[in-house]
Amino acid sequence: MQYYLLRRLAQSLLLLFGALVLVFWMVRLTGDPAALLIARDFASPEQLQEMRAALGLNDPLPVQFIRYAGDVLRGDLGYSLRFRQPVRDVIFAALPITLSLSTLAMAIALTVAIPLGVIGGVSPGSWRDSLARLVGLLGQATPTFWLALILIWVFAVNLRWLPSFGADGPRSFVLPALALSIGAVGQLVRLTRSAVLEIRNEDYIRTARSKGLSPFMIGVHHIARNASITLVSVVGIQFTYLMAGSIYIESIFAIPGIGWMLNEAIRNRDFVLVQSLTLFIATFAVLIHLATDVIYSMLDPRIRHR
Repeated sequence: MQYYLLRRLAQSLLLLFGALVLVFWMVRLTGDPAALLIARDFASPEQLQEMRAALGLNDPLPVQFIRYAGDVLRGDLGYSLRFRQPVRDVIFAALPITLSLSTLAMAIALTVAIPLGVIGGVSPGSWRDSLARLVGLLGQATPTFWLALILIWVFAVNLRWLPSFGADGPRSFVLPALALSIGAVGQLVRLTRSAVLEIRNEDYIRTARSKGLSPFMIGVHHIARNASITLVSVVGIQFTYLMAGSIYIESIFAIPGIGWMLNEAIRNRDFVLVQSLTLFIATFAVLIHLATDVIYSMLDPRIRHR
């Protein structure tokens, strides 16, 4: 187990270093960062040169990368020109909002998808299975941004039940969480159904039936428990997708989270904030995948022994 953990930790560190290199080079491939920060048409060559000197852009690229990597390791992510404060403070202020939204969306997806997937897999060919497949298809085919606009039009504009923007309380997260969860619902329903279909004909399931256990007990204590091993890795990936998908949802609902901040940084050409937010999202994804692999190895010892 220790060897497996050390190996996965080393792989995660390599991925983080690769993300650091990729973010650094991709930002600079978009053009001159100094010209992105100030309007080139209205800035004199002297002003551009002063900006490059202030940002350290006159140094060779390897020197810039070493300095950038050192600042990141010290926790210095730079200063946001859009929000007029250190980038670290901007991220820490927005992170709880995005985590709350993504966690609520994942809770909705699990609550809807897992029961539907189990019911559909236990009784293939029935109307319950058809319902599960329909929900899975609609979940994967429905555009998130379109559903967000429909929810705003129905529940905020016409019915006036829920607010359409902001993050003033729990009610403000209901509509964005519903819109954000639709893709995860479709994916999890289909995967849960497939896992249950593979498990339902195993020997221990037939043994449970021969003992006279009810279909409900078999589904909860045997099928669902073993199918959850397959779903653990998928849930980790889906949570990362929810964090990334919050860029559109937070912009539509004007929620000041990580996604909204990234959109604002791109619109205002705040390349320091874009660079830091992109690196933060990549780091978060790597850590989620590392935690998922550790949990998966604890549930299934064959993974770590292999």
